[in-house]
Amino acid sequence: MKRFCILFYFLSIILSGQSSNWWVYFNDKSCSQSISLSDKSLEKRFLKNIPLDQYDFPVCQNYVDSLIEIGVTIRNSSRWLNAVSIQIEHDIILSQLSDFSFIKAIRPVCRLVTQQKIELETSSFSFDHFRITSSSPYGLSFNQIDMLGGVDLHNAGFMGEDMVIAVFDAGFNNVETLPIFQNLWDNNQILDTYDFVDNDVDVFGGGNHGTMVLSTMAGYMPDSLIGTAPNAQYMLFRTEDGASETLVEEDNWAAAAEYADSLGVDIINSSLGYTILYDDTLNSHSYSDMDGNSTIITNAADLAASRGILVVNSAGNSGNNSWYYIGAPADGDSVLAVGAVNSLGEITSFSSRGPSYDGRVKPNVCAQGLMTVVADSDSSVTFANGTSFSAPIIAGLSACLWQTNPTMSNMELYNIIEESAHLIDNPNDSLGYGIPNFYQAYLNNLILNNIDNDFKIYPNPYTDVFYIDNYLSQDLNIKVFNMLGGLVYELFAPQRQQKIIFDQLYYLNPGLYFIKINGFDPYPIVKIHEK
Repeated sequence: MKRFCILFYFLSIILSGQSSNWWVYFNDKSCSQSISLSDKSLEKRFLKNIPLDQYDFPVCQNYVDSLIEIGVTIRNSSRWLNAVSIQIEHDIILSQLSDFSFIKAIRPVCRLVTQQKIELETSSFSFDHFRITSSSPYGLSFNQIDMLGGVDLHNAGFMGEDMVIAVFDAGFNNVETLPIFQNLWDNNQILDTYDFVDNDVDVFGGGNHGTMVLSTMAGYMPDSLIGTAPNAQYMLFRTEDGASETLVEEDNWAAAAEYADSLGVDIINSSLGYTILYDDTLNSHSYSDMDGNSTIITNAADLAASRGILVVNSAGNSGNNSWYYIGAPADGDSVLAVGAVNSLGEITSFSSRGPSYDGRVKPNVCAQGLMTVVADSDSSVTFANGTSFSAPIIAGLSACLWQTNPTMSNMELYNIIEESAHLIDNPNDSLGYGIPNFYQAYLNNLILNNIDNDFKIYPNPYTDVFYIDNYLSQDLNIKVFNMLGGLVYELFAPQRQQKIIFDQLYYLNPGLYFIKINGFDPYPIVKIHEK
């Protein structure tokens, strides 16, 4: 049996008498009635054919109220786990909890060791070992994007527009004032912020780690640093107390993931990887728990993926210490774990190694994590080491690639990224499937989308105009329906009309619509606000 904090404590353990944190799991959701998902989240579910299920209903409020009545403090509530994270001040409360018939299990909140230390160190280095293109508007950031085919993808017109990335981190010092992020504020690209540590909306403190991470995706300072998805939209969530330096509670991450899902986020970038407290055997994990199913963080990450979110996570920085392996939640089978290479594509010594305990390839892919070009909270452009920075480079380009075909699922995107990597036929425990080429993935996906198709609808999403290319040797009867099934437009196109221009639907409100052509299944298309 795994040591994943699943022991039932109650009176079998001598408690210290101090406050302690626990997960309380419920038997059912029998009194849960409402679903609290945003319109954007619901639209995404329809677009990606993801059905609503039990995980979308909140925990029963009656159960929560019963806990509060006996003196329990609720830290977080998880609809995915059907559980609440609680804090108690007196030992006797545990025995009182055991009397409630609606409680399925009580488990301690595990504490994990963060792997950020190496990531916060900036580096001085010799330019003899760093490839740059001084004439590029990307400045020193050119190499970390170009080695992934990102510059070519940008030049093709894809820089993350209309994709939403949630960034989980320890703090975003000065992001609200730094010039490199001015573009985000000018264009209303910061959609939401929340601090799950202090339970408020101010995330612009707590450290500069998140600032540096965000800059690799969203930074825009021509001739110095351009991020991998400067036109994407962002939500900034503080999930870790960086000031503690050692311990982090995993329920903050799970709560942030559920909140991101409720808002319709497309991608989660988590530059947080956690290993284990070796001196706390009671509340600790081992490498055997890195099997994709054991930790709450990993389960939350996989559940986020099941909701249609691409989860990109740092593999970790333990390659040259005693832990060595990936951490949680990088072990998730639906988590795109990212290792670190240098500017020449060679694995770094600190990048955490695979495989997962159950033998799966980890990390999945790699990007530059040594001498990565980042922006610091003092407005300088500098260099930093860690898989914390290779992960967001991948996350940003994933948004650009997804933008080329928003109708594909997160796991289709996941597979396309892996399949573009240079070691796809011969992966290893250091590089995984290797270094992906996002531009080649785009070209490959274009070819796949145009072979044997009867018609093509693009762009999707659209603003005022979209097109249908007719590959059929027959007339087309085209009907457009809203989400409620109401017919909003109908058009007859003769066989000779090979390109149909739809500029008549400018009056429609932004949202999800369905196009039905002859006897084909309805095809989803999204209208968005014009920028």
